[in-house]
Amino acid sequence: MIKKPQIERFWVICPYCGAKVCIYDNTAHASGVYMKCSRNTNCKKEFELKIENGKQII
Repeated sequence: MIKKPQIERFWVICPYCGAKVCIYDNTAHASGVYMKCSRNTNCKKEFELKIENGKQII
């Protein structure tokens, strides 16, 4: 059998209100991706998504 790498999934958290926005896995790398918080109706702020070594950088 071929062994598959262990995949963990994490929530992207809005740095302003703490709402869960979307999901990424531990193999993700991202910068320069801008998201708008749409989960909390009072927040709606835009933030940059930065992921290094499978962890969100706030």
